[in-house]
Amino acid sequence: MSSTYDIVIVGGGTSGLVLANRLSENPNLQVIVLESGVDLKDDQTTLTPGAWPLLSNSPADWSFRATPQENVTRQIAIPQGKALGGSSAINSFLFSPTSRATVEGWKNLGNEGWDYTVYEEAMKKSFTLHKPSGATEGTGPLQLTLATPETPWEKAWIDGLESVGFPQTDPLSGHLGGPIIAPESIDPSTKQRSYSANAYLEPVRSSRPNLTIRTETTVTRVLLERPSSADDAVAKGVQFISKDGPQTIGVRKEVIISAGAINSPRILELSGIGGAALLQSLGIKVVVNNPHVGENLQNHLFTGLVFEAYDDVHTLDAFFRQQPDVVDTASKDYKAKKRDPLCTSNMITMAQLPLPDLHTEDGHKDLDQLLGSLDPASDASRSPPTTPAFAAAHQAFIRSLLTNPSEAVGNYVFGAAYTPFDKPEDPTYRAPGKYVSIAIELSHPLSRGSVHINSTTPEDAGTNQGLIINPRYLSHPLDLEVLARQVRFTEDIISRAKPLTARLKPYTKRFTDLEATKDYVRQTADGAYHYTGTCSMMPRAMGGVVDNRLRVYGCSNLRVCDASIVPLAPTANPQAVVYPVAELGARFIKEDIL
Repeated sequence: MSSTYDIVIVGGGTSGLVLANRLSENPNLQVIVLESGVDLKDDQTTLTPGAWPLLSNSPADWSFRATPQENVTRQIAIPQGKALGGSSAINSFLFSPTSRATVEGWKNLGNEGWDYTVYEEAMKKSFTLHKPSGATEGTGPLQLTLATPETPWEKAWIDGLESVGFPQTDPLSGHLGGPIIAPESIDPSTKQRSYSANAYLEPVRSSRPNLTIRTETTVTRVLLERPSSADDAVAKGVQFISKDGPQTIGVRKEVIISAGAINSPRILELSGIGGAALLQSLGIKVVVNNPHVGENLQNHLFTGLVFEAYDDVHTLDAFFRQQPDVVDTASKDYKAKKRDPLCTSNMITMAQLPLPDLHTEDGHKDLDQLLGSLDPASDASRSPPTTPAFAAAHQAFIRSLLTNPSEAVGNYVFGAAYTPFDKPEDPTYRAPGKYVSIAIELSHPLSRGSVHINSTTPEDAGTNQGLIINPRYLSHPLDLEVLARQVRFTEDIISRAKPLTARLKPYTKRFTDLEATKDYVRQTADGAYHYTGTCSMMPRAMGGVVDNRLRVYGCSNLRVCDASIVPLAPTANPQAVVYPVAELGARFIKEDIL
């Protein structure tokens, strides 16, 4: 292994391997990727779509935990991929692009060059979509499978929502507002997971001598020098720990941190980039004083409802209860015929919908009352050191979506099986009988949390220790109001959607009272695995950590390129956001250094 490289990529996850592929296209660039986890290319649990739930709390998961939440009862687990491919190696496959309005919202924070047309081009460069007709769209490395609504439940979901005024929409259009069958990152020819490791890395790994991959190698800090107090810091290399002990490598051009929304701010702080008070309290020399590092953590909070189905309809309950005969049949079918339920995530029946409750005159009054009592200064004080400018911009963005009947503000995932939403004490519980479940997700949270280090021990950097992760769920009162109204909205939809109700046992509405619904949300809500924002892309004065070309403020040759740069949460699962972010990041780097 060389002691110096042109490009050092910290993290071989979803984004890191996109960068590795695109940057090593130039044979004159010596590129190295340093990844804490292992290579799972032959691991059948990773490759088998229906086995994805088994990957949480496995060696491929960092298994982070949030601090106890003041407004949410449940203990919050934070799975993050620890392997080549990162979270794309353990996620649930859904490729659900965010809305045009969201991307334009990023641009409007001051990020020139992030127009939706540019973003969409980068997204389509990342994938090849295989349509039910046999046609394909795109020529990118990631393989996507798009199904038609074939099962009775899929058809009932689509037809049911159409019957109450929400026609099916194109999941890749950027215009969301109805039911969809979501594309999955599954290769239709093999029925196996397609992710950044086997899509972006494996096809070039053996043919590019200028690309080096090191696994089980944890970066503990970036080595920074500052010629004078007036100059930007310069990355000279990185320090890391491997099975051979502590080592250092140098860099000639750039260091790119692609360690994810939890680990990227950790590496910056360990390197001396962060809030001066925190760094000094831990004995870290302050290289760049930026208290916004690790702030603006955003995630989708969700709860859900369960409805009992008639006994003569088919559901996946027996499979999820792991009844031996059903599991054995599924395994044999997958090996022989590549058939459900192991060849899919079983979560593709979705909808991204507006919230009509807030489009009425009374709804506008409620929203005005809620937001009118919260000026940007008070909102900023709710999550220091958020700036008043960003608090105002964030609030204005959310308000624009909530009041627009054409914009989706909630994400809904339908599944034909029981989900223990109201049993946080036993998430493994599966009720006898047959059910359908609807996960109800707050797409655009106003609550913001943080990720900060509380240890400088190098060995902690490769574990889930040494960090305080506080999402601060429901710290903004509008989030509770909107999510509770989404619960009532969902119950109302189901009660009126005859294609669905024809297959469900009679159901008495539980959530006629809004305050009681809010209590249900507090008791049952959980965090999705969609963390963003901790190294946000926006002007430094507004609270940014990186600029519009992903360069870390105060550093001349250090960038962050992953989900942490996304300043406003996407509408749903972030996989379809991280790939275009990485494609754009690779383009910026090529333009800037070559």
